[in-house]
Amino acid sequence: MLKPAFKVQIGSETFEPGFEHPVISILVDLGMQIPADSFEIVFGFSDGPPEIKEGDEVSIQLGYEDDLKDVFKGAVDGVEPTVSGMRVRGLNLATKLLGHRVNRLFEKPSAGDIVNSLAGDVGIKTDKVSDGLKFPVYLLDNSKNAHEHIRELADKSGVDFYLTNDNKLRFTEYERSDPHKLEYGVNIISAEISEDRPMVKSVVVLGEGASSFKGAESWHWLTKKVISGSQEDSDVKGSDILVQDPSLKDEDSATKAAEAILKSLTKTLSGTVKILGDTNVKLGDTIEIKGMENPKMNGEFQVRSVEHLLSKASGFTTLVGWRK
Repeated sequence: MLKPAFKVQIGSETFEPGFEHPVISILVDLGMQIPADSFEIVFGFSDGPPEIKEGDEVSIQLGYEDDLKDVFKGAVDGVEPTVSGMRVRGLNLATKLLGHRVNRLFEKPSAGDIVNSLAGDVGIKTDKVSDGLKFPVYLLDNSKNAHEHIRELADKSGVDFYLTNDNKLRFTEYERSDPHKLEYGVNIISAEISEDRPMVKSVVVLGEGASSFKGAESWHWLTKKVISGSQEDSDVKGSDILVQDPSLKDEDSATKAAEAILKSLTKTLSGTVKILGDTNVKLGDTIEIKGMENPKMNGEFQVRSVEHLLSKASGFTTLVGWRK
């Protein structure tokens, strides 16, 4: 019989099952499409609250006896008293990107070069950073924060962008891994699916190239010409969309950006599956679902979000968000 367990380090305080300040619930929310991963811990106490304050470093391990794994590292963002205890919330290091704004000009960078530069500015280590698109010139301005700039570069390059459980930044294409086996009636508790009809048939991206025979090897602020790239899915009966992006200076980059945008917009099959608590499932992993009555819910999918919940009321569960 599996017995859920945890270890939480907040500042100099350590919390484990059976300690003085009982933990009522622990919620850890990780996702590719959210600005920052987060946690929420509800404490109960009888002899006064533990010494926790905003800014305290946090490390959370979840799992089962003798098998705890790191699921979150970050800092306390808020402490709120409750009737019989306190609620502590916090965020991971993505907040450093959200708070960082810069004006900077790059010459002949790849998207990966820019990402490495921004991550280095705020002291975030990188892991698996792809080159992505290449630009003759790229301008960052402080109208957007570093997180927004990296998100835009990821969308243009057709890669995923997220922080791992140990706060390392990833900017890379999805690669199939050995799948986590999830089967209805074995470790699946419930599941949902969402399928949207593809609404976009083609994408045309307009860039701003140099008025010079050197193309991408040259750029001029005062003499410009419009360049374009496009991608079409002939099997889809949808609309055409137009995207303007002056950072794209040649037809090849515009075409690659159009391909990435169209590919993202036509991924319309997604869902969630609630399973027995499993800290081995991480963002970017592959899961294999079996035994579902709806055949579209069976097969291999990419993990896009992970939510761990350990509570006295519901035990230990993991909610996995997936996309085909």
